Amino acid sequence: MSIPDESKKYSYADYLTWDEGERFQLIDGEIFNMSPAPSRRHQQVLRELSTAFSIFLRDKECEVFFAPFDVRFYGRKQTGR
Repeated sequence: MSIPDESKKYSYADYLTWDEGERFQLIDGEIFNMSPAPSRRHQQVLRELSTAFSIFLRDKECEVFFAPFDVRFYGRKQTGR
């Protein structure tokens, strides 16, 4: 698929059909174009944060993953509060 139309809403199923060479985020059906590559400073900060999280999470059930890595957040039903 070519670059998606930013004026439309998309599903995660749509997202899975897009070219892997393109970098997009899908948030509430809207797409956001991402920069092609993070800066050196960004990568340095990422490394430091990842190390700190990895040490903190050692021997716990959680894990640290590096980008790019798809993450899906499922909304909770509203309780009326």
